[in-house]
Amino acid sequence: MLEVKDLHAYYGDSHVLQGVSLEVGASECVALLGRNGAGKSTTLKSIVGLIPSRRGKVVFKNRQLDRLPTHRVARAGIAYVPEDRGIFPTVTVDEHLGIALKAARGRSSRRTADYVYQLFPRLAERRRNLGGQLSGGEQQMLAIGRALVSGPDLLILDEPSEGLAPVIIDSLAEVLNAIKSEGTPILLVEQNYHLATYLAHRVYVLSQGLIRFSGTTSALIADETVRRTYLSV
Repeated sequence: MLEVKDLHAYYGDSHVLQGVSLEVGASECVALLGRNGAGKSTTLKSIVGLIPSRRGKVVFKNRQLDRLPTHRVARAGIAYVPEDRGIFPTVTVDEHLGIALKAARGRSSRRTADYVYQLFPRLAERRRNLGGQLSGGEQQMLAIGRALVSGPDLLILDEPSEGLAPVIIDSLAEVLNAIKSEGTPILLVEQNYHLATYLAHRVYVLSQGLIRFSGTTSALIADETVRRTYLSV
């Protein structure tokens, strides 16, 4: 589904990604883990074109995307939920979902606004509220719902549990597990080790712009050295 090959990216003269390679298969959840500053969010932003890579390839469904602008990456079928959620403070929940449906430009999607409201009942109660009136958890629900109604072939999530209460994280875990079970591939960056290992089939561990571990979730759980050295767990 997604192949990232030898990706190099910079912030100014700082060489942040130094040859990152990873894959996401059909119906698979893959987690990218690492400490703060490892390059995880930069990897996601490079995949979707927000940060141009200087070397390497991003291939999605046999199509090379690494030289395309972000809106064309989205139209190719990749939905990206950024770390800051990107919620418009003066736009209602209904309007957020309606905008996303229009932006899908005819991409077939079984996921309507009603689907999102069934997935997140709290959003149904808040559908007339402005984005700026939502709690952090509600904004995260909306950001994920907005991505889903675009009919993505791949869902990319950057730190979805950040700043959320444990009870909200538990609810989010069940929703993401349901989305995964429906067959939508997920690439997940997440600091919450327990959430990531609950959801992911496979894991990559990133440190200082390099992949230090690649394997199944069970292999990571069994590898105390990798966890202690690169994740502090």
